[in-house]
Amino acid sequence: ASFDRVVDFVATGGYALRVYERYAKIRRTKDGLWRVSNPQVAQQWRLNVGTIVEMPMVKVRLISGDKGRMPRFGGRLLGEMEEYFFETLTSGDTFLFGGEVLRFVGMRETEALVARAPGRDPRIPSYWGGKFPLSTHLAERVRGLLADPDHWRALPAQVRDWLEAQRDHSELPGRTELMVETFPRGDRFHLVAYAFEGRLAHQTLGMLLTRRMERAGMRPMGFVANDYCLGIWAATDLGAAFSRRRPSIDALFDEDMLGDDLEAWLDESLLLKRTFRNCAIIAGLVERRHPGQEKSGRQTTASTDLVYDVLRGHEPDHILLQATRAEAAHGLLDVRRVADLLARAKGRIRHVALDRISPLAVPILTEIGREPVPGSAGEDMLAEAAEALMAEATR
Repeated sequence: ASFDRVVDFVATGGYALRVYERYAKIRRTKDGLWRVSNPQVAQQWRLNVGTIVEMPMVKVRLISGDKGRMPRFGGRLLGEMEEYFFETLTSGDTFLFGGEVLRFVGMRETEALVARAPGRDPRIPSYWGGKFPLSTHLAERVRGLLADPDHWRALPAQVRDWLEAQRDHSELPGRTELMVETFPRGDRFHLVAYAFEGRLAHQTLGMLLTRRMERAGMRPMGFVANDYCLGIWAATDLGAAFSRRRPSIDALFDEDMLGDDLEAWLDESLLLKRTFRNCAIIAGLVERRHPGQEKSGRQTTASTDLVYDVLRGHEPDHILLQATRAEAAHGLLDVRRVADLLARAKGRIRHVALDRISPLAVPILTEIGREPVPGSAGEDMLAEAAEALMAEATR
């Protein structure tokens, strides 16, 4: 059935696009064989086959006083960033760029419109090159290594001291369970989940958890992820909320977040639309190269956005839309790793309520508000912050 749908797509473009002649790439002859419609189709295929879809850059444009609507014209150009980061944002999210805290207003073709939004705890831009996760086997070995002190002898002395401090002041993550620490620090309340599933899966989990926490009235303020854990900070006492079971920690990490929560987030973000662009280019639905010319990124994005809106409105089960969702779920969000994590943790979540930060949580807290600064001053400041956090954790 899938093969027949692929043939129909190449022959007609699908139900919603069959009225357009340019999507009919092949035709059935009288003898029942499929042949290329005309020589121009073959030429276009040779020009575009094997296209490597690179991560495009988008211009970050500052606007003033968006007043809840998209302006007709943008303002000053602040610079460029990979589109990958903006795919993870929804309107109203804040991030750090060029030394300023900016609020994401929305996308207009290949421009990200932003407004100044002074405040704390903005998101830190991440890039496509940092998306590769730990393998499942390596993650399992890391959990086993931490859970068994007999294996610590092979580790460097500083790492052994770090793990021993964690054991003395908190607990150690288990091999088959999910350990979640909660603790206050300053005027915030933190949650750190030691999942060991890689940065990409943790970012997806953070997006879904903060949505769920917001609905539960827990007032999440932001999250940050690295390869081994996820950190969330909020304005309400998370440990007290879990102790009162409002909500219970098991309910918060329930597998059903991969249903409506995931669908709602995908609908709000730009991820599906931009993933569809890549699928459309690879499938030949949109052609970037023509004899003597090549479409710009802006033109390609405008073309695929239009086709995406048409298909979503008139043929939501189109084979390219299904491919787009599959690619987003497995290639960009690592949904399978998140699903495996939630299944593994079901009924095996260990909540450790602390009165201060733990040694194992120090690295993730140093990621909050961090932006790379050239030179040694930034590194010195980061080292001092890490030392202060470690001293606080082990006092």
